[in-house]
Amino acid sequence: MLELIGASTVVVQPSLMEGLPVVIMEAMARHRPVISTFIAGIPELVLPGQTGWLVPAGEVDSLARAMAHAVRLSPEDLRQMGRHGAVRVAERHDIDRIATDLARLFAT
Repeated sequence: MLELIGASTVVVQPSLMEGLPVVIMEAMARHRPVISTFIAGIPELVLPGQTGWLVPAGEVDSLARAMAHAVRLSPEDLRQMGRHGAVRVAERHDIDRIATDLARLFAT
């Protein structure tokens, strides 16, 4: 999976039911913009126009429009979105910080 993410320009992960898919966090950590659905925890990370695109679940036309928009962006615009995504996922889901926070909670 990591090899496929690394070879991609944009990661498309449409879903009808999810919590917060790990593949989205992995893609963003690898500086890839994400196209996904506006459900559950996904909007916590994917910010339209900043780190990727969100579409309503099950709306194929919306998904196709988001994909068409992504392929029209310049490589620099995509890189910038990827950088924003990497920062966002690091701020919210850094394993070392989370482990430290949990250890502190368990110690009290």
